[in-house]
Amino acid sequence: MLFQVSLGVTPAHDGQIREYDAARSIDLDDESAELRLRYRDKRVYAVGHGMAANWDLRDGACTRVFLDPVPAYVVPAVETIGLAPESEAAKALRLDLLERIDTHPAEVLTTLDVFVESFSDWVTEQEARVGEHGKDTPVARSITKRARIAVRRMEAGVDLLRETEHDTLRKAFALGMAAMRLQLRQAVIKSGKDPAGVEEPRWRPFQLGFLLVSLASTVDEGHDDRELVDLIWFPTGGGKTEAYLGLAAIEIFRRRLAYGFAGAGTAVITRYTLRLLTAQQFQRAASLICAMEILRRDDPRAKGMARFSIGLWVGNEVTPATRIDTKHALDRLHKASRPKEANEFQVESCPWCGASLLPQVKAHDRAQYGFRPVGRDVAIHCTRGDCRFRDELPVGVVDDVLYDEPPTILLATVDKFARLQFKPEAGSLLGLNTSFRQPSLIIQDELHLLSGPLGTTVAVFDAVIKMLLGKNGSTPKIIASTATIRASDEQVRGLYGRSVALYPPTGLDGDRTFFSRPVESGEGRLYVGLMPQSLSQVSAVIAATAPMVEIPEVLAKATDPGTTRDSYWTAVMYHNSLRELGRSGTLIVDDVNGRLETRSERLRLPMRRIRADRVLELTSRRGPEELPNDLRELGRSVDDGDEAVDVVLSSNMLSVGIDIPRLALMLMVGQPKTTAEYIQATSRVGRGRNNGIVTTLFRSNRARDRSHFETFRGYHEALYRSVEPTSVTPWSVASRGRSLAGALVALLRQSFSTLADNDNASRLDLSDHRMREAIDKLVATFLELVSRSEGVEAEETEEEVRRLLRDWDRRARLAREAGSTLLYDRRKSDDDALLKRFGQTGEGWLVADSMRSVEPKVAVQVREPMEGDDHGTHPA
Repeated sequence: MLFQVSLGVTPAHDGQIREYDAARSIDLDDESAELRLRYRDKRVYAVGHGMAANWDLRDGACTRVFLDPVPAYVVPAVETIGLAPESEAAKALRLDLLERIDTHPAEVLTTLDVFVESFSDWVTEQEARVGEHGKDTPVARSITKRARIAVRRMEAGVDLLRETEHDTLRKAFALGMAAMRLQLRQAVIKSGKDPAGVEEPRWRPFQLGFLLVSLASTVDEGHDDRELVDLIWFPTGGGKTEAYLGLAAIEIFRRRLAYGFAGAGTAVITRYTLRLLTAQQFQRAASLICAMEILRRDDPRAKGMARFSIGLWVGNEVTPATRIDTKHALDRLHKASRPKEANEFQVESCPWCGASLLPQVKAHDRAQYGFRPVGRDVAIHCTRGDCRFRDELPVGVVDDVLYDEPPTILLATVDKFARLQFKPEAGSLLGLNTSFRQPSLIIQDELHLLSGPLGTTVAVFDAVIKMLLGKNGSTPKIIASTATIRASDEQVRGLYGRSVALYPPTGLDGDRTFFSRPVESGEGRLYVGLMPQSLSQVSAVIAATAPMVEIPEVLAKATDPGTTRDSYWTAVMYHNSLRELGRSGTLIVDDVNGRLETRSERLRLPMRRIRADRVLELTSRRGPEELPNDLRELGRSVDDGDEAVDVVLSSNMLSVGIDIPRLALMLMVGQPKTTAEYIQATSRVGRGRNNGIVTTLFRSNRARDRSHFETFRGYHEALYRSVEPTSVTPWSVASRGRSLAGALVALLRQSFSTLADNDNASRLDLSDHRMREAIDKLVATFLELVSRSEGVEAEETEEEVRRLLRDWDRRARLAREAGSTLLYDRRKSDDDALLKRFGQTGEGWLVADSMRSVEPKVAVQVREPMEGDDHGTHPA
């Protein structure tokens, strides 16, 4: 084999995350300089050719460079840096202490002061080292400056709690901490632990720091940082969800205490990009709402408050849209032989006690079902007689019910907001035409997924949502979270027209912050690289899969009591395309089993055979009713005697939101397209008590795969350095053509009651001076948001908006003159309508039902050649 090794230090990869700087905006060159500084000790000493390069280090110096045919590297786990258990700062993490801030303010505020001071001391240490970096001193100073800004924001949060005129805030803070304490305790009890042995819940330091950083701008509508998007960047599994749920609980209680009944309605909108992720997070947020309901019933501080509830607003393939749909869904559920597979209500277990809401098989006793008809509606309730929610759970999943009774927390997929153009009643979720204050907090999970076509479309509708949420003069606070992102300020500006503040602020050394650091023992997730040079992809997949399937049998002989067969029993095979996944699916049962037989004889291992019914596909091809069952199957443990899944054939659906702690083994068939996807996907394994093993099968005929293999160690030593920037272009020509018409209709239908109903499109009249003046005002505000996001497109966007308005006015005038009706959405194919959906014909603006519908579908029919045909192929 011919190969070469390139010696020397290669330039550091671009990557990681852009930081917020109050004094200046950072371009990519500045960010690259920061990355070079922070990862200065992660040098690449060699690049292989045909094989991976590796090296030995001693005292920070490279002593040997060599080639490695099967490279391996352990990426250390990230651990939360704890505070000394008996220290005053550590006391601030105790939820049972924090919930007493309204009755013992001096005690609690003193511990919060010490906590912030400990963070400030760390920042001071970082600032003292700025001068050590020579020509990079300005870069180091910009890093520490942002950390100092975070200190000041934390201090402002504590000061706000200290001020005597904020008794309401202290009480809201206390109730929020009490709700989180109840929920976290119950999560442990629900797992089977004796309540008497449950330890008092504590915040992780970064979670408490986030509450203090974002508190002032969340509860004060006029705060200078209100327009700032606070972005939580923390590795997967680190506790981001609990951090923003804690902030949401404080804000919900504050609204009820400050405004009474007007503070009810929808207070928090939490948005996700994937319906599967939304359904999973729904269970965790519902548990918090249950805790708040218990406080409302039992705690004198919350007595008399309006009922708390949570709503799931996702696609109608997943949940019922109307009350009629609800009745049919309930009938189908009662008739189904396997109710869990026919459940359209998404809630399968009580979010408070964990009891199943459905029997395993069809039951005649309706009490075994956690769903019962109540008038025209269906009440969801716990089936356990001793549960606090045996009468009714505070959850809603039916669209029409959510419109009539806006939930306290709304969990939705981002593309569901496209319904605003078709459903004027959906405006109640934004506080429109209700007696409630408008939502004051928006939480966007997995921000990095809002990129490309989806992020571009979401950004257009977000401009409308922001205008509608600001109808009463206030503006919502936006919180976002992610584990992998770069150039976050550009993405956030494109999405929301706002600046971003990254939390927690980074230090001067790699991935270390005050709140977290890589595990010093080196324990973490093992990455292994394989790149066969003269083997077909099919043979390579078979050869790589067989040894991985044997790992549980090898572990069965291990004496380490901490290692279980179950963690490595289910092999996850991750694919970058459905075509590759389909190829693997045909190999698993026959070819891999054949390889296992010969290896079993040669290595004297017990024979393990992959069963066809234990191979699970997890892709977008799975229907909404199948996915919950798939997750249940993945949770089955072989240690408990269950028939666990042998192999999971997965697409990128797995890369976000799947949290199955027992999974610890993955084969990646080819390098994913982005480093962010690589990090997210591989983080799905090794989340439990055993570390994950990830084997990447590179293809030697693909330049990108080969490059990653040849730089295997340098790439994995600083994974987050290589995260690519993402982009959104919401006001480009292509984006305007797909989204602007629908966004304009949503804005006007939700803003003018006279235009709201489906048959009111003909009421638009630009010759009416008052109407034109009001519309011009809306358009001016809309264009201001466009300018803040992408100023160069503002002029052409205005021309497009004016053209659409003129066309709407023309069609409305013709309809009025003809004495006919111009609809928004046609009921019959020959109706005169302003809009037309993909697949419809005739005049109208082409709009999408969902933000994911960016192009019309094309139907293709393939016909086999028939006897007597002159040609072997036929046009579709």
